[in-house]
Amino acid sequence: MRTNLTGTWLVSKYVCINMRDAKQGGSIINISSIGGIDRGHLPGGLAYSSSKTGVVTLTKVMAMELGAYDIRVNSINPGLFNSEITKGLMEKEWLNNVAQRTVPLRTYGTTDPALTKLVRYLIHDSSAYVTGNAFIVDAGQTLPGAPIFSSL
Repeated sequence: MRTNLTGTWLVSKYVCINMRDAKQGGSIINISSIGGIDRGHLPGGLAYSSSKTGVVTLTKVMAMELGAYDIRVNSINPGLFNSEITKGLMEKEWLNNVAQRTVPLRTYGTTDPALTKLVRYLIHDSSAYVTGNAFIVDAGQTLPGAPIFSSL
């Protein structure tokens, strides 16, 4: 909770004050998780899911409050990605079996380009009409109708 939600709020608070006072508008991107949306909650993830759900709500309220200053606020809610942090997990054979049975695209992403291109879009002027959204990047894992991991 302290890092995921309180940390996001504190950083956003001070960044937003500076952005508001600069009167140049801009874009804020909060990082949440599929754990912060429906169908992304897993048993044992109470604190994590609660904190990430809080980040999504924080994003939406910030978007409402900061729109008057031409500041856009969105969140990115990634699923499981192949990265340095998840390297050990990704080497497990059973995880590939989970992807084959529960992820519509049958794979897990890599941060580049899946996340980096989205970040570039959200900070660019081409997203000037986009605010208050939670962008889910999970290969379809949380779509209604996709099998849920805990049901395997």
